[in-house]
Amino acid sequence: MNDLLNRKKRSPLLIIILAGAIGILVVIAGTAGFIFFQGRIIDEVEKKQECYFNLVEFKAKVTGAGIEHAGNAATGIDPGGLLLKAKQQDRILRFMYERLAGQMEDSCLKHVPVVPVPSVANSELVVLQLDSAIERVKSEAREAMERLVLFTHMFIFFILALLLSLNFVAGWMLHFNYRLTLIPLRQLADQLKLINRDIPESIHDTAEEMKKELTATAHSHDITQITESIMNFCGDIEAKNKKLDEIFIRDEKTGLYNYRHFKEHLIIDVERAKRFHSNVSLAMIDIDHFKLYNDAHGHIAGDHVLEILAGIIKEESRLSDIPSRFGGEEFAILFPKTDAETALDISERLRKIISATPVPHEHQQPSGQLTVSIGIATFPDDASDWYTLINNADRALYEAKAQGRNSVVTFSSLNLQEGPPDEA
Repeated sequence: MNDLLNRKKRSPLLIIILAGAIGILVVIAGTAGFIFFQGRIIDEVEKKQECYFNLVEFKAKVTGAGIEHAGNAATGIDPGGLLLKAKQQDRILRFMYERLAGQMEDSCLKHVPVVPVPSVANSELVVLQLDSAIERVKSEAREAMERLVLFTHMFIFFILALLLSLNFVAGWMLHFNYRLTLIPLRQLADQLKLINRDIPESIHDTAEEMKKELTATAHSHDITQITESIMNFCGDIEAKNKKLDEIFIRDEKTGLYNYRHFKEHLIIDVERAKRFHSNVSLAMIDIDHFKLYNDAHGHIAGDHVLEILAGIIKEESRLSDIPSRFGGEEFAILFPKTDAETALDISERLRKIISATPVPHEHQQPSGQLTVSIGIATFPDDASDWYTLINNADRALYEAKAQGRNSVVTFSSLNLQEGPPDEA
């Protein structure tokens, strides 16, 4: 298993390069060895051929000396002069024989018949032995030539086998690289094409699909690194998108949802309530005499009060509620699938907690404490659309302030003189 993992971590291109380099070194070493041994065999062949020609020449000399001696003896030449001439020819033949014997020994000739020391007297015997020696030298020269041809053929076969092996290794590595790199790379590209930048979830889904592909099939080490990098990149994008979403939908000072996010959910929840015949309630919250507080203690102290109240509102809201900063010192809580009575109970509890919470400098307020006024409206009883729902909740808020502040008023409790509530 470890060997398989280590093989995956090696670059196929690197393996091909290494195999090629090793092949080149083997070819160079084989060529050098071939040239060395070929030179030795050629030298051996040349020496044996030269020895063969020298034997033939020596045979001619011995034959000629014997014929000349026989001819001189038949003509009746002075025996003393004939003997002296024979001795001179014997010396020449011995010199040639000694040189030829050294050449035959240097040529490493094997199984060559022993040639007796030549002389005019035994020329016929020497010629017979030379014939056998010439045939044997000729045979060994031919064998040496055949070894040279065989060695050359073996070297050519070795080179061809090596080249075929390198081609096979290169082809296999290319196939291996294609299976572990190019195919997964194409699959990875297909996955990346599925990313929809307008749908944030598609980034997460794409990363999950790439994770499945990474664990389900074999990949090269390079593809694994690329895939993991893209997955990490997608994770970073997703995390940053979440942060951007939080910045985009959150109010900077209070941490509550901003008006944009509040409005989007209000429209969606009202439309959903229309379809499923459910309720949506809205509470508009305004800090009593907040302008007096700001004028007396400054906007920094006022922002601190906004943070305190936002924390209370967020704490008292349910998970399904949308607590938001509507603007200025005014807050809003959207209650999906909530009737007017439940919204009134939550708002009343919230009003009491805010009035009981100590706030810096609240004793200087007209009532001696920091309080809020809350107006509530409910769809579909108090409004027929989201826009009217906001207006009617705001009208209920104004009525709460008109009644002396620090109170909660529902739109349905108002004594309206004009038209039905949903037309207000």
